[in-house]
Amino acid sequence: MKVLISGMASWHMDKTAASFEKLGCLSGMWVSSKNRGLPLGKYKRIWPYHLGMKPFYHAAPAYLEEEMRWRSLWLYDCWVRRQELPADVDVVQCPMGSCTPVFDLAEASGRTILKVFEAMNGHPTTQRGYWQREADIYSPGFRIPVGEKVWSRMNREIHRADCVLCPSTYVMESMVANGVSPEKCLLNHFGADTSLFFKRKRDIPSFPKFIITGSLTVRKGHQYLFLAFQKLVERYPDAELHVYGGIRPDFRLLWEKWKTCPHLYHHGSVAQQELARQLGSCTAFILPSLEEGFARSLLEAMAVGLPIIATHESGATTLLDDRSARIIPAADAEAIYWAMRELCDNPALVHSLGEQAYAAFGGSENTWEAYAGRLAEAYRERLERLRGSAQNGLCG
Repeated sequence: MKVLISGMASWHMDKTAASFEKLGCLSGMWVSSKNRGLPLGKYKRIWPYHLGMKPFYHAAPAYLEEEMRWRSLWLYDCWVRRQELPADVDVVQCPMGSCTPVFDLAEASGRTILKVFEAMNGHPTTQRGYWQREADIYSPGFRIPVGEKVWSRMNREIHRADCVLCPSTYVMESMVANGVSPEKCLLNHFGADTSLFFKRKRDIPSFPKFIITGSLTVRKGHQYLFLAFQKLVERYPDAELHVYGGIRPDFRLLWEKWKTCPHLYHHGSVAQQELARQLGSCTAFILPSLEEGFARSLLEAMAVGLPIIATHESGATTLLDDRSARIIPAADAEAIYWAMRELCDNPALVHSLGEQAYAAFGGSENTWEAYAGRLAEAYRERLERLRGSAQNGLCG
C-alpha cells in the first residue's frame, strides 16, 4: 500500500510523510513548502502556489496573508490538474480545502483509490460558526478570512471522501453532528517529537508560572484566559502567564487591551528547542480553545510532564479525562481561574497531574512514527473493504 500526500502547505504533513517513508508506504508528497528531507523522487514542490503566495509571506499584513492562502487555491488546483497520479498510489490524503483536484485525479484514474479528507479542525460548519461568533463579540467588524466558496468546497470534499481523518474526539463529534457517518470517520491523534519534548527533570517553579502556546486568536480562547489570569494575579501577585505565538488579525485589538496586564508576557514564536525548555520551567499548560483540531502543543506539554488545563474542544479529551487533567468548559473564564487557583494552592497536585499527563502521553505510543503506523494499518483495512465493495458492485 502506497500513500500520496498533497496540500497547499505542509503544516504537520511533512512529519507524516517522513514517517510513511520510514514504513515504506509513501508514494510521494506534493506541497508548496520546502522539502524537509524526503527523497527527491518522492517530493514535488507546487511552485505556482508558492510563488503566488511569496509576496504575502513577508510584506503583507497578517490578515491579507491569511486571506490570500485561500484566494490562491486556484494556483494549487491548476498545478495538481497537470500532474499524473503515480502508478503505485493506493491512498490519497489531503488536508481540508486541498482535496478537490487530487480526488479528481483519483476518480479519473479508473482505479480503486482510498480518498482521505484530513480534518485539521472541526467540521467546516462548526469551525466557521465558532470563529465568527467570537469575532463578532470581541473583534466587531472582523470577518474570518475564509470565503463562502472555500467552506462549500470543504463540505463537498467531505462528501466525496471515503475516509474523514479526525485528530480528536471533538473533531469526530463535530463531523457526526453535521451528518457525517461515524463509520466514515477515522480517529487518530497527532504525534510529538520525543527527541525535543521529553520529561522534565527539574522541580516545579517556586511561584505560579503558566504557559500557553499557539497563535493568539479568539478561536483559542485567549480572551477568557486573560480575564482569568487578571483575577488570579489579584490573589497571587507573583503569578506569571507566558504566551508563545504570533498575534492573529482577529486578536490584534484585544492584545492592545491586555498587553499591560501585570505579569502577562508575550514572546512570539520561538524555536522548538527553546519552547521545550520553557515548557519544562512552568507550573502548568493551559489551552482554553473554543474550536480546534488537536493541538499538537498539548502532546508536547504532556511529553514534558506538565499538568494540563484545557477544554474538550482543544482535543484534550482524546487522551485525558477529569482524573488526569483539569478539563474546563469552553468560554468560561471563571472555570479557568479556579483550575489555575487549585494548582497555585496545591504543589502536590501539580506533581501528580504532571505525572498523569506524562503517563497519558504514553512515550513511544504517541510519536509521529506511531501516528503513521496507526494510519497505515487503518488505511489497509479500509482499502481492502473499499476494493471488496467495488468488486461486489462489478459482480452485481
